Amino acid sequence: MSLTQNLRQQCTQQQTIVVVEDCDSERLLLANLLRSLNHKVSSFCNAKDALNYLESHQVDMLITDWMMPNMSGIELCKAIKSNNNPPYTILLTGKNENDSIIEGLNSGADDFVSKPFHAGVLKVRVLAGLRIIQMQQQLTIHNQTLNLLLAKEQEYLKALKQDLHSAAQLQQALLPQNNQLNQGWRVNTTFKPAQELAGDLFQCFEIDEHRIGFYLLDVSGHGTAASMLSFTLAHYLSPNQNAWQTGDICGLVNQINQQFDDPQQAGRFATLLIGIINTKLNTVELVNAGHPAPIVVTQQAAHFLDDNDLVNNEFNYGAASNKEVSENSTNNQLPIGLDPQYQYQSYSVNLPKQSQLLLYSDGIYECRNSKYGCFGQQKLLKNINEARKLPAEQLLHFLSYSADLWQEKQAQDDISLMLISSCSQPANTRQQQ
Repeated sequence: MSLTQNLRQQCTQQQTIVVVEDCDSERLLLANLLRSLNHKVSSFCNAKDALNYLESHQVDMLITDWMMPNMSGIELCKAIKSNNNPPYTILLTGKNENDSIIEGLNSGADDFVSKPFHAGVLKVRVLAGLRIIQMQQQLTIHNQTLNLLLAKEQEYLKALKQDLHSAAQLQQALLPQNNQLNQGWRVNTTFKPAQELAGDLFQCFEIDEHRIGFYLLDVSGHGTAASMLSFTLAHYLSPNQNAWQTGDICGLVNQINQQFDDPQQAGRFATLLIGIINTKLNTVELVNAGHPAPIVVTQQAAHFLDDNDLVNNEFNYGAASNKEVSENSTNNQLPIGLDPQYQYQSYSVNLPKQSQLLLYSDGIYECRNSKYGCFGQQKLLKNINEARKLPAEQLLHFLSYSADLWQEKQAQDDISLMLISSCSQPANTRQQQ
C-alpha cells in the first residue's frame, strides 16, 4: 500500500484517544463517552504511564486532567510538546481563571475544558478537535501527494535533461570535425544554439580530390522540435548520398523538398544553402532555398554574392558591397517545405583567388537590441569588411561576439557560421591560423 493510500485510510478509520485521569469514576466516564463516539480509547490513571505509552504508540488525541500526583497534566503537555507529531491535547481542570487558561495553553494544550465537565460540551470539543486532526491528516495527504508528484517530475526533468544533452552531443557530432580539406582548403565554424538543441545544421566535407561539398540548413524556430526536423533533413544531406558524387545537388534539394513533412501543421519550413566547390577551377555551384546570400571575403573587400558573381561575369566589388541580393536574383528561391512541386535551380560562380566564402544562419543578423533594434545584414557586412584581414577563426569569433553584445547576451536564435577558405590565401594569414 502506498503512503498516500495509507494516510487516506487513517482519515476514514476510528481515531485513537488516550485519557489520563487519576479519578477512577471520571476516567471511566470519559472512556465510555469516547467509545460511544466509535473511537479507540486507552486510559491511564497517571501521567507517567501515559507518557510511556505515547513513546511507542501513535495517538490522535490526548485528554488529560491538570491536577494529578507525581506528574501534572501541565508537565505531561510540556513533555509531549517536543515530539515530532504530538497528539491534539485537551486539558481538563477546575481552574477557570484567565491566568490558568493561558498557562495551560502555553504548556502545549490545544483546548481547555472546565471541570466538572458537561458531557455535551466535552463531546463537541472532542468532535471539533477531531475535525482539526482530520484536516491536518488531509493536508498531510496533499503534501505527500505533491511531494510524490514533485519527485516524479524531478526524475522526469533529470532524464529529459540527460536526453537533451545526448541529443546535443549527437548534433555536435554532425558538424564538421576537421577543418583541413583537400588541396589546402580549410573550413572554420562557429555554432551557438539558442537552446541546448538547435534548428541549424551544417557540414563541409571532401567529395573527391578536387571537389568539396557543403550545406547550411536552418529549420524555422529553435529548440527540440526544430532540431528533430533538422536531424531528419540532415539524413538526406549525408555525404553518403550518391547525389554528391554525381554532382546533382538540384535533384537532392528537390527530393528533400518533396519529402519535407510538418506533421504538427505548425507552418514549419527550412532554408538551405548547398553547394559544391571545384578546387581545380575555383568555382562553386550553389542551390539557395530561401537562405541568406553567402558573403565572399577577399583581402580587398567583402560583398554579398549576387548575379554579378555568376560564371562568365566579372566581379563588381563596388556595386555588390553596398547592396543586398535583389528579390529577382538567381539565388532567391523558395524555402524547403512551402511547395512540394517547386523545382530548384543551381547557379555557378567564380571564387576569386585568396578568397573566403562565408555561410551563416539568420540568427547572426536578426538578433535585436532593446534600444537600437535589429542587427541587420548591412551591419554584418560592415563588420566583416572591418575585420576581413583577421585569420578565419578570429574573424568568426569577432562576428559572433558582436552579435552576442548586440542582443545583450540573451540568445534569441541559433547562430551558425561556416567560413570556407581557399588554399591561395596569403602565407602570413595561413600562419596566423
